[in-house]
Amino acid sequence: MLEKILNLQGAETLVVSEQKNIKGGSIPPDGQCNEFVVFRATEAQCLAYPYNLRPAYIGPNQCSILMAPC
Repeated sequence: MLEKILNLQGAETLVVSEQKNIKGGSIPPDGQCNEFVVFRATEAQCLAYPYNLRPAYIGPNQCSILMAPC
């Protein structure tokens, strides 16, 4: 399967140091309706959340968003 992925146009192999710097992302933890939730994310990841969630980067790898209304 790896060979098939590497054969895709634009695919490239990452060196070990690049692989170690990759941090996976996920949906922020569940929160109550209209509650601010703080979770770990880079500034770029944080500010990529939709404007209606009011994303705010609040420090080193800390992001705050407003959970959706009920």
